[in-house]
Amino acid sequence: MKKKPTCLIAIYAFALFVLSCTTPKESATEETAIDSVAYSDTLQIQHDTLTVATPTKQIEKDTVLDNGARFIAGLEQLNQSSFNPLQNDSYWKDYKTSMDANWKKMYDNRLSKIQTWENTTFSKSIADSLTLFYPFSGPDFLHAFYLFPRAKTYVLAALEPIREVVPLDTISETQRDSFLDSLGSSLRDIFNKSYFITTHMEKDLKQVKGVLPPLYFFIERSGFELLSQKFITVDAAGNETEVKGNQIHWQKTPGVKLVIRHRESQEVKTVYYFSVSISNGGLKERASFVAFIKSHAPFNTFVKSASYLMHKEVFTEIKKIIITNSNHLFQDDTGIPYKYFKNKLEWSGQFYGEYVKPVSDFSSELYQPDLDSAYQAGGKKLLPFSLGYHWSTKKQNYMLFSKAKLNGDK
Repeated sequence: MKKKPTCLIAIYAFALFVLSCTTPKESATEETAIDSVAYSDTLQIQHDTLTVATPTKQIEKDTVLDNGARFIAGLEQLNQSSFNPLQNDSYWKDYKTSMDANWKKMYDNRLSKIQTWENTTFSKSIADSLTLFYPFSGPDFLHAFYLFPRAKTYVLAALEPIREVVPLDTISETQRDSFLDSLGSSLRDIFNKSYFITTHMEKDLKQVKGVLPPLYFFIERSGFELLSQKFITVDAAGNETEVKGNQIHWQKTPGVKLVIRHRESQEVKTVYYFSVSISNGGLKERASFVAFIKSHAPFNTFVKSASYLMHKEVFTEIKKIIITNSNHLFQDDTGIPYKYFKNKLEWSGQFYGEYVKPVSDFSSELYQPDLDSAYQAGGKKLLPFSLGYHWSTKKQNYMLFSKAKLNGDK
């Protein structure tokens, strides 16, 4: 029998010593608002019977942040906090009842169908974990997650502002009730139509102070907990830099970075939201944002209910960025015009749902005859949910364009 080298025996003894001396990290108190949860892949070094594991990293959870987000989402607290007594307020109870009912209705009528379709059909063509870029998104993490649940990072970009969220446990009951009422109003279009209406958002978000409250709502209701939040901007190279929350509105490229964890799977994801104009002029002034987006390439892109902005000359740059850097693009007809993918050998396409003329809110000139011909050619596939402007008729269309070869039988 071979002798084990002396150095190996020493390593083994040292490993046993370290393991015997290590104690679990204590949970922090509510005052510090931090709890730490071990995560990371464990690298194992094996030699004969010896296995040494590298130390696990730690994720620090901001429990005050998550407690506040649950309260905003109309979800009961999971631990003792300053929000527990506030759950006895009659207005919050009514708010919770209303949000529970709205969420259930939306889940039954839309989200569950998206979930099933994504799992049985969509994922067969786009099963990867690339970053998801969602321009013209507003605070709609909801549909981004349900359509792209395997993404590790989500980058949302729209005009809606970022502001610090007022601590709801420190304001008066009247102010708190007004906040919840405004938030409920801001969500009505998502519940009923699947998209935010800009004019409604402009009014509602003034009351709830920006996109963070609806973002919290969607994150918590989708089964996640908030681990951390940072207000950021990006430099010329696209690197993020943390800034103070009360100075976020001073930044040319204001952003927020949320680290979240799914409560069941324990999967950790990162959500970015940038409050920026992505018109040609806006991107010219924000080369740092362009650098940030390109640093995540290749990525997948999702576009819905985008007011046909990329049909206009003032949005050609964002269109180029998407076409150049996207591996997959999933969009309705309000996104990039079909002519940019038609007969392009580098792109494959699949067509879902039914293509009809734009709704009456938009010009009939936005109708795309070549896209209609593509749908009529017989290549369209079932879309078992409505997601976009045709919510009243359910005649919704979506297209998946990919630089990777797609399986047409899926």
